[in-house]
Amino acid sequence: MEQWSSSLINLVYRATLQLGPPGHSLRYLFLSNLALNLVNRFQQRAIMSDLDEAIELHRAALLLRPLGHTEQSSSLKNLAIGLQHRFHQRGIMSDLDEATELHQAALLLCPPGHSGRYFSLNNLALSLRDRFLQRGIMSDLDEAIELHRAALLLRPPSHSDQSSSLNNLAASLRDRFRQRGIMSDLDETIELNRAVLLLRPPGHSERFSSLNNLAASLQDRFRQQGIMSDLDEAIELNRVALFLCPPGHSERFSSLNSLANCLGDRFLQRGIMSDLDEAIVLHHAALLLRPPDHSDRSSSLNNLALDLRHRFLQQSIMSDLDEAI
Repeated sequence: MEQWSSSLINLVYRATLQLGPPGHSLRYLFLSNLALNLVNRFQQRAIMSDLDEAIELHRAALLLRPLGHTEQSSSLKNLAIGLQHRFHQRGIMSDLDEATELHQAALLLCPPGHSGRYFSLNNLALSLRDRFLQRGIMSDLDEAIELHRAALLLRPPSHSDQSSSLNNLAASLRDRFRQRGIMSDLDETIELNRAVLLLRPPGHSERFSSLNNLAASLQDRFRQQGIMSDLDEAIELNRVALFLCPPGHSERFSSLNSLANCLGDRFLQRGIMSDLDEAIVLHHAALLLRPPDHSDRSSSLNNLALDLRHRFLQQSIMSDLDEAI
């Protein structure tokens, strides 16, 4: 029903655009409405031609909003977001570079006090992080972190967007920790992830990701500092996360794998066989979700083989060694 509604609205906007030819005072509005509806339909159906057309319509709309126009910042933002969507689908760096430049231009038009400043800060930060993940340029990540900090200041504890703002900053700080190994970045990541989890109680649509993020950052700190309470907490968080990923859930593989890896780490520290046995069961279950042609299958096989070898070294069961080989 929603798809039919989107298509009907699309037809209406196309008809409206025909009534606003070049030079019409409302042509910008007609172009923007059709483009935004096409983006919405792309998000529902993933048809790339909708997104490609939306980008061209946003370009045409931007030409009708020259420098100094009150709506230029929103037009820049709309085009940039469309280009980011296309980058995430096709991985073409020129789309991401252009989106970043457009977000930078939009932010200049949203000075402190502007109602759109939070969104401009956030959009530019996300674009810079995407670019860092592709090219590894640390200045992009450093700038993204500062932008996320500025955005967070505009989202006080009572604001509905605060959890996403905290989460975005935490993700970028964890990226920087993995590059530079600075423990203060990881410590701050953990505290931010704790704050996010408090804002996403049981039943919240994003609770799984919040549990997973906090568990992963605690496991990172355990591997740096060897504090067992961090690992124990990570295991409990991963158990709760797995409960939220029943068979058929898109994140079940990653949840099985995360819990298994934590249990394997704890076995290596305490030597409790039940941890290792459970890790092996979980790795077997995860492997079933990665068929022979899947890109993650090799890492899944490797994880299972390592734990089977550990069990063989403890119990000398030849079937474990045979399977590991």
